[in-house]
Amino acid sequence: MKKILLASFLLIAALSGYAQTYQPVTSKNKTYLATLQGLSFTYKDGMITIKNNGRYNLSIVSINASSKVDSTLFGIALFDDGLERGQTLKANVYFTSIAVGNSHELSLKEIDQKNLVFSFDKAIREQR
Repeated sequence: MKKILLASFLLIAALSGYAQTYQPVTSKNKTYLATLQGLSFTYKDGMITIKNNGRYNLSIVSINASSKVDSTLFGIALFDDGLERGQTLKANVYFTSIAVGNSHELSLKEIDQKNLVFSFDKAIREQR
């Protein structure tokens, strides 16, 4: 029984190293935290799917991507047409490499997607 439990633990640990990371929100601003409450997103194959189960309609949301292994990689998904309560939207993540003195867009084939780290960059409530 102990061997099965140990094997299961090792398998889970090995698999968890191959998934993207979603950074938690570290802001202490209560208004910003209330804006993000109920907002969730997932990433798959260059596409972010975001769902607004929060209390507010949003006018702009942006999500950043970085890499654990490539410090020059930057990605962003921008939802600038708004996100109503209860709505689910998809957007492409645009990846660039910020090499010394040169910035260019990257294709998904050039990115190690398993080592991406995602975080909210901006979320703005809709004006009433």
